[in-house]
Amino acid sequence: MRLSMLNRPNKKNNVLVFYDTWCPICTKSMKTLARLDCFRRLQYESTRNKAVLNEYSLNYEKLEKRMHTIRLKDGKIEEGIDSIFRIVKQIPLLWIAVPFLQLSIWIGVGSKIYDWLASKRKILPVGGCEGDFCRLPDRS
Repeated sequence: MRLSMLNRPNKKNNVLVFYDTWCPICTKSMKTLARLDCFRRLQYESTRNKAVLNEYSLNYEKLEKRMHTIRLKDGKIEEGIDSIFRIVKQIPLLWIAVPFLQLSIWIGVGSKIYDWLASKRKILPVGGCEGDFCRLPDRS
């Protein structure tokens, strides 16, 4: 599935998901969500699209640290573990995770775990890779 196919707005979209298209894990996760989203409740947007960020008045520095979602019916912005929680509630196949995510949020570990995982992600700029490998900067 091509990334351009992820972003198909329609009347069913409930949540706009901002994700980092330079992060292979983020991109793979969004492709998986798009496959699981049988009711097409999610719409996807790159955090690298400055025009869209300006349109929704989102802070780029915050987006680099945490995934953001916007609930389209009322414009509510959520980030981090709250975004994950919002996404999981939109996809019936993932509803089994709802109680665990809710509990992690209530006891305060959900954000800590999310932030730790997010800090470990790798960023690969577009055009920085060729085929199955990426060039590393020369350390000399």
